Amino acid sequence: MRAIQIQQDLTVRGSDVETPQPGQGEALVRVHAAGVCGTDLHIVDGMIKPDAYPMTLGHEAAGVVEQAGPGVALAAGTRVAVFNKLFCGACEQCLLGRQNLCTREPGQLGFNRDGGDAEYVLAPERNLAVLPDAVDFPTAAVLTCAGMTAVHATRMSGLQSGQTAVVNGIGGVGILVVQVAARAGATVIAVADSGGKADLAAKHGAADVIVLGQGDDYATLPGAVRSATGGQGADVFFELVGTGGTMTAGIRSLAPRGRFVSTGYTDQSLSIHPIEFILSEASLVSTVAATRTDLNDAIAMAAAGTLVVPLAGSYPLDGIEDALSALRSRSVLGRQVLVPSAAE
Repeated sequence: MRAIQIQQDLTVRGSDVETPQPGQGEALVRVHAAGVCGTDLHIVDGMIKPDAYPMTLGHEAAGVVEQAGPGVALAAGTRVAVFNKLFCGACEQCLLGRQNLCTREPGQLGFNRDGGDAEYVLAPERNLAVLPDAVDFPTAAVLTCAGMTAVHATRMSGLQSGQTAVVNGIGGVGILVVQVAARAGATVIAVADSGGKADLAAKHGAADVIVLGQGDDYATLPGAVRSATGGQGADVFFELVGTGGTMTAGIRSLAPRGRFVSTGYTDQSLSIHPIEFILSEASLVSTVAATRTDLNDAIAMAAAGTLVVPLAGSYPLDGIEDALSALRSRSVLGRQVLVPSAAE
């Protein structure tokens, strides 16, 4: 099969590799769409390292069960989305429904195990979410990362109807956080780095937009947020960019007892005095990926038409470099997907 792999020297190229065979409890999925995520840049830049090189990229995949291994109930031909975090299903965290925090299984497809930027991907049956006909494959692929992350981050934030939420970073995840937060009954203020992203946020539920272009001073953001909220600040600040400047600005934009939700990250650290949390009883909430329930909920929302994935472009597998370049330039309005030729 054809697969997009990252090499030891951090180059990315298409390779012909052996098609994996499903073992006990596993299924081979023919990939119909694979999302291209900002986290892929962290892997390409060496910030996140696989267990071994070369590794097939891609942690967002959806397709059709091609072959079921022993003990698998899903029939060939079943449409599925692939939950990328491998989990044991038996540890305390898994039994609490926190599969993203599984303590026994460190594997994650496209992070440290072969992922879905390929014609086929191998996954345990418990990682496969059956898709309703109303959800197409490109949408489903994006839901397996950006969609479920948006649901999880909003759920973890404790956001309530009538509160104000600021979403900083209108990329592939941020535009979905805008929608989930708005549908939770919040007044959403988006922070975008271009007019195009500002328009996208407004189209998908943001009540107000603050535009801070690249090179603009994020130190002005707290004042802008307070101006937009009658001096109160944000009840929840969703941070999707993750630079030192954006994180500091987000914390300083909070209302009393506000929650700063840390989801996006770069190679930069957060350095702030604890008094900035203490005096307002603010909270820092961190999120990692999402649970299987979050993915199921994201799929249900998409099927109902209440969560829409803006698709910015579609590429063949070997177009990965063009997709990554567009992502790095921050010019993508929504999400991009790869479509293997075998799925066309």
